[in-house]
Amino acid sequence: MTRRSRTDRARRAGADTGVDQELQEQGGWWTSPSTGSVAVATSVVRRLVWALMIAGPVLGGWALVSQPSADARPAPVVQSSSGDVAGPGGFAEMYVAAFLRAGEGSQNELAAFYPRAADLELGGKPDAVQVGQIAAVRVKEVASGRYWSVTVAARVLEPTPKNSAGSGTEQPLIRLRFFQVPIEADRDSGPLTALALPAEVAAPSGASSKAELAYNTPMPAQASDPAVDTLSAFFAAYLSGSGELGRYISPGTRLSPVRPAPYQSATVTQVAVETAFQDSDGDGQLGAPAGRERLRLVADVKAARTDVIARPLSYALTLAGRDGRWEVAALDATPQITLPDLPATRTAAPSNSPAQ
Repeated sequence: MTRRSRTDRARRAGADTGVDQELQEQGGWWTSPSTGSVAVATSVVRRLVWALMIAGPVLGGWALVSQPSADARPAPVVQSSSGDVAGPGGFAEMYVAAFLRAGEGSQNELAAFYPRAADLELGGKPDAVQVGQIAAVRVKEVASGRYWSVTVAARVLEPTPKNSAGSGTEQPLIRLRFFQVPIEADRDSGPLTALALPAEVAAPSGASSKAELAYNTPMPAQASDPAVDTLSAFFAAYLSGSGELGRYISPGTRLSPVRPAPYQSATVTQVAVETAFQDSDGDGQLGAPAGRERLRLVADVKAARTDVIARPLSYALTLAGRDGRWEVAALDATPQITLPDLPATRTAAPSNSPAQ
């Protein structure tokens, strides 16, 4: 190879090196990158793709939320099933609340529940009546999965009626009112619709209960009773955060204290044990367990708030014996009951207790 050829090749190599160096300084891309550059580039692209995938739904949701709406209160769509009364009950609650608040210009809001409301003549100012508590107190199924009659109770705050002199007190009236509404499902388990305006009715008559609690007469809680001692420590930890709850519950029982603690102290005032319990000593005490027996009872608790005001509470529990002491095996969902023509109805074990 001649000297001139070697010189030309050296010059070209130097020029290529200069271009590479200039591209590296400017952060550019070139056609013959190194292995390390490829790895870095691949990593950057992969991270960018993942970022776009994650941000896509978020940005889409933000765009939907940020769009202006022609109607600030869209029509609710409530689905129902033949065995679920929460659908028609909840729909009736919303319907009656909208009906009570309605006034001039509220036809569209009311038509979301009752389509014919668009042609109604409504007077007065909207929201003149304020709705406080509202609840469906009776849901009667007229046609399976298609038609219900719902009675709704509403505690309302109404303007004070003016007297003959044209004036009234400033204190509004608080009243408990009842309304009955017919609710239909559009096709089987379809959207719900009100078929008529609410009808104001008298308060439903209270039916006398034939069920009785399956417990003996309540007994005053005695501090010397081992069962009461366990219950007192348990409720102190459960309601007021005093002590470790795990010390007083059976292995496998899943219970957590109420957080934040709503009470400053908790005291067991009386207990009523299941009817099958026999007080062999006649002293009104449960005594210590002889083995691994289980005992269901209802405990009345006096829970004092931080302002020293006490509130009475009642709990159905299951105690279990272990190593000569009582432990809380479950907070039962409901107390046991007995009916005239049925044996004692046992409460199913809740999710926070071990299998029975």
